[in-house]
Amino acid sequence: MRIVQMSDIHTGTPLFRPELLKAAIEETNALAPDLVAVAGDLTTEGYRWEFEEAKRYLDRLECENVVVIMGNHDAKNVGYRHFEDFFGSRSCSMTLSVPEGEAKVVALDSSEPDLAEGEIGREHYPWLDSELRGWDRGPKIVMVHHHILAVPGTGRDRNNLRDSGDVMALLRELKVDMVLSGHRHVPYVWSISGVRVIHSGTVSSLRVRGIMAPTYNVIEFDSEKVEVTLRQPGGEEETLARFSRRAVTTSEIYPAFERFVRYDKAQV
Repeated sequence: MRIVQMSDIHTGTPLFRPELLKAAIEETNALAPDLVAVAGDLTTEGYRWEFEEAKRYLDRLECENVVVIMGNHDAKNVGYRHFEDFFGSRSCSMTLSVPEGEAKVVALDSSEPDLAEGEIGREHYPWLDSELRGWDRGPKIVMVHHHILAVPGTGRDRNNLRDSGDVMALLRELKVDMVLSGHRHVPYVWSISGVRVIHSGTVSSLRVRGIMAPTYNVIEFDSEKVEVTLRQPGGEEETLARFSRRAVTTSEIYPAFERFVRYDKAQV
């Protein structure tokens, strides 16, 4: 399976570079991925014209499976109304055929109106549970804009997912294969207790940190291995991470999951 992961487009600012987004889209079309995951912050201020501009670019993607989620910048100025007009539901799930069966992709809106930090919220835990518990037909992939784990090279950690502890425990309980996130403009990969959290940088903005250039990720995996390649639009590429398809972990958490996180599990 091949995934192109991009995020933090940030139209609506002089730091937006349309030539970078055009190059990333052209390269993505040439790669013919199974999934394009756009992990939020399409805009800078959440204005309708910014969403219109982002939509014009993303409509050039030729992949049949494109999943777009909101970021904190998209939630400014009641931007969720415009997001829904142009991109549909702010949270969704889908299945897609892959060589090893079917992948389940669950996309969550973690944004809060006019706030930089995010939250999944307890009201969404049962839905996430019902979509992924017992899924055995292929990979389990979750998309969420905000970072669950701190990202190095981003300065003092802030504006994270406020319920990250509960969410991380839930992802481990559901045996999620990978989480695709954006938000911090720095690409990085964490592998904790079998859950791989893959962050993408900003694809088309000069709102970068340190010496990190605008980038996006190409994720390739099969039954044996996963490889994440970091690509600069129209430029260089390098390996970001490489790991086995099945997580190797010796950790065991003995207290029952319900002692930490409780909610009514929907029946699958």
